[in-house]
Amino acid sequence: MAVIKRRVKKTDLSHLTSGVKQLAAQELLSEARRKGISTVPLDIERLIKSFGIKVKIVPMDDEVSGHLSLSDGVWEIAVNALHHPKRQRFTLAHELGHYVLHRWQCQRFEDTKLFRNNESNPMEVQANDYAANLLMPEVEFKEYIRTVSKNIDSIADHFKVSAYAVRVRAKNLGFGGHGL
Repeated sequence: MAVIKRRVKKTDLSHLTSGVKQLAAQELLSEARRKGISTVPLDIERLIKSFGIKVKIVPMDDEVSGHLSLSDGVWEIAVNALHHPKRQRFTLAHELGHYVLHRWQCQRFEDTKLFRNNESNPMEVQANDYAANLLMPEVEFKEYIRTVSKNIDSIADHFKVSAYAVRVRAKNLGFGGHGL
């Protein structure tokens, strides 16, 4: 059974570098609550549509998770229908991250397997961090671990994300344990 333990590391300053993305995600979650949108687990598709962004779930090549694009003045997020629903949720949140953080820099963003494990593209890393902050808000994430369960699969089910996403989020928040 995979569990999460709190790891205290005095030199860990990662929380300082993700402040802007975390704040932006918190503001978006506050807006979702004002709109009556469920935030834990986040109704990501409803949140996206509330901004006038179209959502399409269509078959794509396996290496493509999804994309955000602007066409004729309308933003659209397309997600790979062949991927697991939990992966689709993360992709939706990732593409929303591009919309919130980067839309003035580019009119098309494509998420491929290359950027899932390779942190060489700063915009992709930022969109991944944003998605994690949105789908697994820090306060709720820590509270769930403290009061309900430290089991990675339980946490993943609660937030409707993959076990891998939970492991990465936990590691970024300073937790350690099996698989981290």
